[in-house]
Amino acid sequence: MTPGATARPVVTDTCILINFSILDRLDLLGALTGFEFLLPEGVVAEILRPEHQRRLRHGLERGFFRTIEFIGPEAFSIFADLRRVMGQGEAVCLAMAAAHGWLVASDEKRVFLREARHRLGPGRILNTPALFVLAIRGGLITVDEADEAKRQLEEHCFRMRFGSFREVLGVQPEG
Repeated sequence: MTPGATARPVVTDTCILINFSILDRLDLLGALTGFEFLLPEGVVAEILRPEHQRRLRHGLERGFFRTIEFIGPEAFSIFADLRRVMGQGEAVCLAMAAAHGWLVASDEKRVFLREARHRLGPGRILNTPALFVLAIRGGLITVDEADEAKRQLEEHCFRMRFGSFREVLGVQPEG
């Protein structure tokens, strides 16, 4: 982030943190220009594996993201409504994003995605593939590095519905 630049707050769900932790690339979140990744304390508590906890602490110490407390009565009201249909971490993230006009980063589907689209509107949901696209466009990683990360995540049962980031970006293979 350059001095004086305005960062868009992004409330970040557990699934995003775990994906980037699996890759040991939480640094990419901190390097994306124009965004400030916020971790609700309830989301941090959902990180259970020691290696992910260690990487998360390192990321917090390095300023890749920061923790936040649950903020505001409107968020509490939205949270109570959402908690009936989804898990706590997802509900906290979506409630805070909706109440404060922030973005949300999550790979959740079905109910979460439907509620997020309804409550946030278009262009305010970031998922793992979208974050990789931003990192590629920002010159933080190459398409080949993103494809290797995709392959590694698939080994951990996280599937992306495309073969290569080249397809997503409309980039022709080199050679």
